[in-house]
Amino acid sequence: MITNQIPGGNIEVVSVNGRDIELDVELRDTAGDWFYWSFKAVFPAAGRYHFRFTRDNKVGTHGPAASLDGGRSWRWLYRGYRDNAREFDYDCAEAGEEVLFCMGMQYLQRDLEAFLAEFAGNPALRSGTLCRSRKGRDVELVAVREGAPEHTVLLASRHHAGEMMATHALEGILRAALADTESGRVFRDKIAVYAVPFVDKDGVEEGDQGKNRLPHDHARDYQEPGLYPETAALRKLIDRLRPDFVLDLHCPWIRGGDTNEITYMVGTGNARMDREMDRFAECLEAERTPEAPYFKQDNVPFGTSWNTEKNYTQGNTIKHYAAALPFVRCAQTLEIPFANFREVTVDRSSMLAYGGSIARALYRYLTTGDGGAGR
Repeated sequence: MITNQIPGGNIEVVSVNGRDIELDVELRDTAGDWFYWSFKAVFPAAGRYHFRFTRDNKVGTHGPAASLDGGRSWRWLYRGYRDNAREFDYDCAEAGEEVLFCMGMQYLQRDLEAFLAEFAGNPALRSGTLCRSRKGRDVELVAVREGAPEHTVLLASRHHAGEMMATHALEGILRAALADTESGRVFRDKIAVYAVPFVDKDGVEEGDQGKNRLPHDHARDYQEPGLYPETAALRKLIDRLRPDFVLDLHCPWIRGGDTNEITYMVGTGNARMDREMDRFAECLEAERTPEAPYFKQDNVPFGTSWNTEKNYTQGNTIKHYAAALPFVRCAQTLEIPFANFREVTVDRSSMLAYGGSIARALYRYLTTGDGGAGR
């Protein structure tokens, strides 16, 4: 049995012929093609099962992510890099085995709730509601704040619902800010962090692509009158908090190409913001970890690759909205790939480590004037 009736579920079963299963993604209200999918399989018997998508570029560089414990933990199905972007096999150990499959390592409301429960006794952690979604869900606003910090950072992820690896990294930033260590205490003394993990909350929980949603998606909704309650609430939150730094976390295309297996920032064409991007890039490169390495040279300046005027014809991003505000010192988009940082394979633990390096870079950037030259 294969079902999409799970949180974040998205799959169309085209045909089943014994142990050969043909699949397609549900695009729903997405224009064009995209690649997000997630489903549960219950296997009737032990043995090898072959899954094939009707269209290419639906399977990542290490196959799908698989979970045998209901989504609490995930592993890539293949250790080695795979060129096959359409098919994968699964060896079922015994009849009745239930497996969650996803094109990436899923992150849903249940994962955020587990994180909040883990740190429930920490007085610096505050959890509230940004707004209600179109379908009545609470859109979480998480804060790490203690005392009277000098700086404020606003984090966002899932403007595109299927970009889950970015939310693992966002949790890593929050964990670093909450840490009961000298670095955590120093961070909280200087910086307050506010985070919206699921901007497209309905899309995340229902398993939408989110990207290129018609007539435009959440990431292109930072102008009046706007379509979505989340983006309207975020505009108001920015005006109220007056953050020093706005960081929007995304994931690129599923695999291949020049920009899909590296992590990078995206230039705006705004001279002031691009100078600040370079400064923050120096800080992030100085704080990089071997688990998830960032290199300044991988940034994509405005006017290069996909980052052109044509990409923003549907509307403004949160970065463009924030960059125009005089009190915002730095507004950036950070792209985080699904499975590979160059030759390094990443997973949830890598993403938490990357979040830690982002937190250290934020501290370095906001509290020193020397970029990557020292703390």
